Amino acid sequence: MIRSFLIIFFAIFVLIPTVQAADSFESTACYSGTSTMLHNSKELMVLSFECKGIVRSNTNSEIFNNASEMVVGLMCKMGDEITQRGFAKYLYTNGDIIIMEWDGKANDGKLKLLLGTGKWEGIKGSGTWSILQRVKSIAPGTFQGCRFFKGTYELPK
Repeated sequence: MIRSFLIIFFAIFVLIPTVQAADSFESTACYSGTSTMLHNSKELMVLSFECKGIVRSNTNSEIFNNASEMVVGLMCKMGDEITQRGFAKYLYTNGDIIIMEWDGKANDGKLKLLLGTGKWEGIKGSGTWSILQRVKSIAPGTFQGCRFFKGTYELPK
């Protein structure tokens, strides 16, 4: 009886891979970028963009705090409808990275964490993003703003 219990305990708690409980994040990223127009007409506008900036945690957690950000994306505007899609890379001071995929409309959307290295290796997670602020460009051909994003993530144990 005790032997059966020990075998079951061992199988459940040792052999089955586990993950930590999901942790949450809330962060703000501020950026500056440039865009390249592919097509611009009354019916359709398509452009690519790249922006770089920094991200900080709103909750003092380590994830998405004090990291450099690079975002690449595509935007399409048909009539009044805007859709966007792209990827972001977050680089920490120790060299660790997180790669995020995102999509959405003009001012908000969803995100998914795809990859992490170092401390973030094996990361999985998802969440939402929204534009906090857009400001007047300080230099011709550029744009600036800040974005808020939040969600949950898990790391392998």
